[in-house]
Amino acid sequence: MLSEADTFNVGVLSTAFGGPYFGELMAGIATELASAGGRMIAIQTVDAGTVEQDFPEPPPFPHHVAWDFVGGFVVILNSVGADYLRAARDSGRPVVVISDVPPGFDCPVVLPDNFAGTRAATQHLIDHGHTRIGYVGFPGNSDVHERIHAYRKTMADNGLAPDPGLLFVVDDMQEASGERAARMMLERGMPATAVLTGNDRNAIGLTRALTNAGLQLPNDLAVIGFDDNEAGARMTPSLTSVRQPLEDIGALAVRLLIQMRGGEKVPSGKHAMPTSLTVRESCGCAGLLRIASKAFEAADVACLDSTSSLPALLATWHAGSRYLNYAIDFGGPAAAIDDALRFALEGGRLVGPVLRRSLVPLAEMLQDGEGLAEIAGLIRRHAWQLQAGAGLDQDLGVTRRMEGCLQEIFLLLAQAQIVQLSLHAQSMMSSLGTQYSVSLQLLRSQEKDPCSLDWLQATDVRAGCLGLWPEREPAPGKRTALTVVGQFDRENGGTGGPNELVPLTAFPPAGLVSLADVTTDHMVYIAHLKVGPGDWGMLAVVGPIQAYAPEGRETMNQWAALLSVALAHQALLKTMREQEEHLRRAALYDELTGLPNRAQFRTRLTAAIARANRRSDYKYAVLMLDLDGFKIVNDSLGHHAGDGLLQQVAARLTTTLRSTDTAARFGGDEFAILLEDIADDNNPVVVAERLQRDVSQPHRLGDTEVVVSVSIGIAVGTAEYGDTEAIMRDADIAMYHAKTHGKRSHATFNPAMHNAATDRLTIESGLRRALHNRELVLFYQPIVDLRTLTLSGAEALIRWRHPTRGLVPPNEFLGVAEESGLSLSIGTWVLEESCRQLRRWGLHHGDARPFMMSVNVSNRQFWQSTLIDDVDDNLRAFGLSPDRLAVEITEGVIMDDAKLASSVLSGLRTLGVQVHIDDFGTGYSSLEALQDLAIDAFKIDRSFISRIATSPRGKELVRTIVTMGLNLNLDVIAEGIETDEELGFVRRLGCPYGQGYLFSRAVPAEEFAKLLEPGVVLADAIDRPDKQAPS
Repeated sequence: MLSEADTFNVGVLSTAFGGPYFGELMAGIATELASAGGRMIAIQTVDAGTVEQDFPEPPPFPHHVAWDFVGGFVVILNSVGADYLRAARDSGRPVVVISDVPPGFDCPVVLPDNFAGTRAATQHLIDHGHTRIGYVGFPGNSDVHERIHAYRKTMADNGLAPDPGLLFVVDDMQEASGERAARMMLERGMPATAVLTGNDRNAIGLTRALTNAGLQLPNDLAVIGFDDNEAGARMTPSLTSVRQPLEDIGALAVRLLIQMRGGEKVPSGKHAMPTSLTVRESCGCAGLLRIASKAFEAADVACLDSTSSLPALLATWHAGSRYLNYAIDFGGPAAAIDDALRFALEGGRLVGPVLRRSLVPLAEMLQDGEGLAEIAGLIRRHAWQLQAGAGLDQDLGVTRRMEGCLQEIFLLLAQAQIVQLSLHAQSMMSSLGTQYSVSLQLLRSQEKDPCSLDWLQATDVRAGCLGLWPEREPAPGKRTALTVVGQFDRENGGTGGPNELVPLTAFPPAGLVSLADVTTDHMVYIAHLKVGPGDWGMLAVVGPIQAYAPEGRETMNQWAALLSVALAHQALLKTMREQEEHLRRAALYDELTGLPNRAQFRTRLTAAIARANRRSDYKYAVLMLDLDGFKIVNDSLGHHAGDGLLQQVAARLTTTLRSTDTAARFGGDEFAILLEDIADDNNPVVVAERLQRDVSQPHRLGDTEVVVSVSIGIAVGTAEYGDTEAIMRDADIAMYHAKTHGKRSHATFNPAMHNAATDRLTIESGLRRALHNRELVLFYQPIVDLRTLTLSGAEALIRWRHPTRGLVPPNEFLGVAEESGLSLSIGTWVLEESCRQLRRWGLHHGDARPFMMSVNVSNRQFWQSTLIDDVDDNLRAFGLSPDRLAVEITEGVIMDDAKLASSVLSGLRTLGVQVHIDDFGTGYSSLEALQDLAIDAFKIDRSFISRIATSPRGKELVRTIVTMGLNLNLDVIAEGIETDEELGFVRRLGCPYGQGYLFSRAVPAEEFAKLLEPGVVLADAIDRPDKQAPS
């Protein structure tokens, strides 16, 4: 006996634990462990609820569950693969396998003596005179594979060559496969006169199908099975079968394991247990259901040993019977039977309640009619001994009294057995009732959490524990831990769980394992909570060994399946609730920022309007916000960075506002704010300035720091606002008005803005029509070489030939085009049309006269990712030499993101086109632009040129700018030259290029063509620079 500290826990790996096969093995394992002071941890290696038990390949079970408590493994059949077995052995845990030889893994294998048993069965049929003997079996089972070999060998040893046509291979060891074999035999015209089967279930299915087909068995076909289970013994004809001592096999497996654990050398390979042939009716014999034969009475009665007591007879019979592992004291029943027979012998009668009670232990042991018949035969034999011993064996009167007593004893024994069967049926009904109760509770998982294990109260288990896989656990084959979410302890009370993470090897907890006492028929049962694709974790319970439950239908297996379904249902409900909440939030909140969306904002604004109508002291305001520079961040750093920026802005808005105010995101970079219960009309302005200050602080996006600002439109609630649409529209109008004053501006709505907004919408819709109707045209303003006063190029300038207003200048519609996004389409058209015009003028070749077309690129167009490709496509489409084209970008556009702008400019220059900075000097970073960016020229803004005649400082600024450009080897173009004085000054400074009304206004293409004629000088009256020094 092992000490408590060294209690040997055996892990039993199997696909099932009940039924005539697995159940008897488990009974033998439990009996041996009880005598050794060990415990049993039964681990089911297939999905919960699995009924099928015949697996050609081991089921995929990788989990090292309970390994911390297991000292060694008994593996029934091929319930796990060789990798699992190797891992167990490598960890120091010995392995013994029952009835399977794992490929590539050497260990002790305990199995029935398949060869001897099959040889005896085959020889029995041969002795009956059969020569056409067939075999039905599933060779995928290693036992059956051996049995087929033994059948062939025995046939050959008797000079009977095995006929391949008499081997009926089936898919498994179930009754249905036996029925399929019967159909095959019928289809082949019943080629055999006798058949062996791989196991009793195949034989039962075969016999039933053939009987239903009208055959008379065993006359038409003799059948012998292998297993000797109860179902075969009860059928008609009763099944002759090879008995394998399953309990002994289970016990031997444990003994070998204990020896290995103790350091003893146990040979690998097969350890066979003896088998025996149980002869019944299906082979053609008379069978066992007979109490005694006349031949026995006549021949042997005179030779009976009158000294053999009934207890001795019963003990001798018990030692060789299938009930050997059932412990019983025959003294009490034997004494009561002996008293009754002796009273009958002497002429009295002693049959009543005392005798009936004395026969109960016998009835509890006997499980079938065969056992009852065998016991009855022994009792009759004892009666004959008593009668012969008294010298009254020829006394007919005594014989009649003894026969009457025997009949009463047999009747009482049969009644006692019926009572036991009835009690067994009641127990089964109780189990079904428990199963029904558990099923209802688990099916109502939406009412009570099944993880609490409270439903185990209705069962006979001692304790239980539920562990679920963590949500972020790796793939199924790599799971190493469980979260204990529920525990049950019947004696100590309470259900629930600590929600603690435990290693898979330490599940279930040690306290639960210690409750498994095999001496009281209890074991730890662990089920994998997996049904189909749903894999939830492990359930462990301490409960009775269910040796007599049908295979795969053990209540614990069914509970695990129901619990798996309940957990799946619970997960589905959780998912549905989450989806419902997600849909609710999606309907009311912005997914990216978590702020209320437009619908939620309208709801709160509606409430504010209603509140203002009820309370004269309540004031509110709506602020519409638009981020300045967001598109640059989004286009340059990517959408991920853009999303991060929006989230940071949303967080700053929330932090800046009161809890009673509402910040919402409408989409893109557009936000809205509802200020409630404001003190006065100036309060929104104060809030707007605070928001602008906070939003304008640098934002960290990964390794990049960006700065954006916000334009804000304000509409203060008044009695005129009866719905949300009007006040939101006016705040939007104010916001667009603020944007016209530059970045980081705010404006409060007034009615005059409405007219401006209406004009803006009119212009926008007109522009869309103009694009469609080709109302946009290009005019061209000459760029003059100031050294020769000859034409050196042109700047393409857009005009709108309006159907009613005539020629509309660009300053009236380009702002609207940029805000509305139409500038992209317009800019694309301008680039294409400018290149087309160069082609028309014949100036596309690089070897023609010097000429360059300057094309303005808008903010949106510059930051569009396709600008470089668009330029390249047009150069190719019109066959232009790249040096014929210059791209003009304003300084403000470039300095929004100088780093990214540098990349775009470099890409343009790589194509061979020139890059010019327009309106140089009007921005905040002119010198930085000259120092860091790849440019070819800059244009001095007209605002500087126009002050030459009136401002000495203006003159010096122009002189400085020109000198700086020349020193940097950059071309300089003076814009807006309108007077002779301005022209003379910039020429004397050495400024190489200029343009302005003094030379020509922007003109249509056909008029500009006249300036391309040879010999045209644009200002002959102007002095040459070499005649006049700068003053």
